[in-house]
Amino acid sequence: MSRIMDKEILKRFFEGKSNNREKKQVQDYLQGDHLNLLDEYIKEQDSVNPAAVDEQYKLMFFDELTSNIKQQQNQVNERKNTRFTPWFKIAAAVIIICTASGLLYLKRQKQATAETGTLLTKITNKGRNLKMVELADGTKIWMNPGTTITYNKRNFAGSLRQVSLSGEAYFNVTHDVKKPFQVRAGKLTTTVLGTSFNIEAYENEPETRVMLVTGSVRVNAGKSQEMLHPGQLLGFSRKNEQVNVKTVDISDKQDLFTHGKLVFENLPLKEALKRVERAFELKISIPDESLLDNKRITGNYYRDNAELALTRILFIHGLHHHKKGDNNYVIEQ
Repeated sequence: MSRIMDKEILKRFFEGKSNNREKKQVQDYLQGDHLNLLDEYIKEQDSVNPAAVDEQYKLMFFDELTSNIKQQQNQVNERKNTRFTPWFKIAAAVIIICTASGLLYLKRQKQATAETGTLLTKITNKGRNLKMVELADGTKIWMNPGTTITYNKRNFAGSLRQVSLSGEAYFNVTHDVKKPFQVRAGKLTTTVLGTSFNIEAYENEPETRVMLVTGSVRVNAGKSQEMLHPGQLLGFSRKNEQVNVKTVDISDKQDLFTHGKLVFENLPLKEALKRVERAFELKISIPDESLLDNKRITGNYYRDNAELALTRILFIHGLHHHKKGDNNYVIEQ
């Protein structure tokens, strides 16, 4: 089956205007691996500020402006008893028209922005345990403490299921070939049709990571694009936008991600300790930060015992801690 595609066919499909032949053509295309044209289309849609005025408002603005200027010109022409009209009067009239029309435009923009705001759904896990939420399409998301998911309800119900992520979450996406599911985390965008994967997108960490457990996903990271398969972990450096993909053991990963454990996969020890701080609401001090240089950690740890988790993590690298106060720990060799 041919999967040749053009942007106009995609546009008609996502607007619900395609015929049966085009629908089948797009569905076949979306099942392929080469979806660069879809990425271009999505990027064009993303470039529109979600709080901007609907296109119809822009057209109304320019229609009204044009109409008012023509009306003003007709009034000038009808003044047959005057040989000419001073240029500054015409200029003043046009300025008044533009100002009035501009105010109308800004008013409608404000109304559209307010309407968009009411459509945004924001979910934050403010607790200390894993939080599972189920979206309208049946997709399940397991959110780590401190994680936030944001999405537009109207857009989500349309042709593209899109959410924004800050923090870490495991996704089990409901399959729908007609509606790709997209997770945006800074400069990294993960697009799927139906699969299971984990995204780590902590704002204070230098790397965003995607681990695929089942299915396949396409990840756009900065200027790079990668197709991931089960058992692959993608790391994206926020500093230099470098991408690296490696193979990892995903045995039991789905259970670990959905049962509330801290899961580290070749994570820099420095970042792992920051996550322990967040998970257990601790204060960890490291007088000699060079102790953490070039050290990484792989493992999973229960969230019910902070001291035990910290002891196990540090022991692997020959480090220790001593408690200072109720929730303060100092790391030393």
